[in-house]
Amino acid sequence: MTVETDEYSSVRRRLIFRDALTFLSLVLVTVVLFLITLFLFRSFAAHREELAKRWSGRGAASLASGHPDQAIFALRTALSYAPGERSYELLLARALGDAGHTEESYNYFLSLWETQPGDGLINLNLARLAAKKNDFQTAVNYYRASIYGTWEGDGTVRRREVRLELARYFIAHHRLGSARNELLIAGGNDANDPALAFRLAQLLEQAGDPADAQANYDKVLMQEPDNQAALIAAGRLRYQTGDFDAAHRLLERASREAKSADKGLAQEPPMVETMLTDSSRILALAPSKRIPNNERVTRILRVRSIAKSRFQSCIAQVSSSGDAISSLQSLTTAWASKEASLGRKALLDDAAAQEATMKLVFDTEVQTSNVCGAPSGDDAMLALLARSPKAMEP
Repeated sequence: MTVETDEYSSVRRRLIFRDALTFLSLVLVTVVLFLITLFLFRSFAAHREELAKRWSGRGAASLASGHPDQAIFALRTALSYAPGERSYELLLARALGDAGHTEESYNYFLSLWETQPGDGLINLNLARLAAKKNDFQTAVNYYRASIYGTWEGDGTVRRREVRLELARYFIAHHRLGSARNELLIAGGNDANDPALAFRLAQLLEQAGDPADAQANYDKVLMQEPDNQAALIAAGRLRYQTGDFDAAHRLLERASREAKSADKGLAQEPPMVETMLTDSSRILALAPSKRIPNNERVTRILRVRSIAKSRFQSCIAQVSSSGDAISSLQSLTTAWASKEASLGRKALLDDAAAQEATMKLVFDTEVQTSNVCGAPSGDDAMLALLARSPKAMEP
């Protein structure tokens, strides 16, 4: 009986050991299979990720090199390996727009906007696409949403650049008041950047705000007094607004900078030399109230003689046309009056007579230009001076 019991126990132990060994073997096989599967899965996922990066890189390169159609194929392939990757979707939406698929691009960005309506970049792209579709108000709305949206990186700079782009959009649509508002706000955000001040000045000129444009050019020159581009731009603007004295000073400085061998700057544009020469001649002719009275009267007599010759030449030119002569009737009457022939002594003692004579000179140059065409020589200089807002200023 004891022998049978021992034999039974021995068999039982062998069975338990075999079952435990079998179970352990199954566990080990399962673990090995799991590890192999995990390795293969991760290898496959890494391969898919690598392919997605490779195709997205190709897409970005094609987009940067101006081949959006190739970029579309590459980026769609990248998204097939990495569905929902936001950076790839943004690139694809841009590529669609660059390839001329405006509506498809717009809808793609719109679907991205629905998940992130405050994203500055998405709103900016929607604004540009709306502008392409000639949807003015929608474009403006998206531009403003972009300005006040969230940005990765330096949000202040990005918002300012969007504001400048919006200003250019307003200028293109002749909304000059709105453009000026955006530009002045952009300028207030970084008052000590000469490069920004120069850009603002150029845009403010386009927006019909020469005063603020000049203030920004002056801001550049305060920090960079030898900035040739700013000297030329500021001088040109002063010239166009009739401040020939300031224009001459600025353009002379620009010319010196251009000819400076040490700095190796390129020769100034031809228009600089023209404006410099013209402003110099205008200053020589202009009877400014800042010069001594004796010299002022000398100049008044000189320009009166020039204007009278221009009037007589114009009358002779249009003598066959009754309509043209009638348009000069007021000048004919003015030149026939005794005030038009006052001598030096009378003018020296009468400031009002000086003003009246200069008014006649300016009226003559403007009206004869309208009737007889653009003048030349000193008449052209006097016509410029006559149209200057500063013509009759002290």
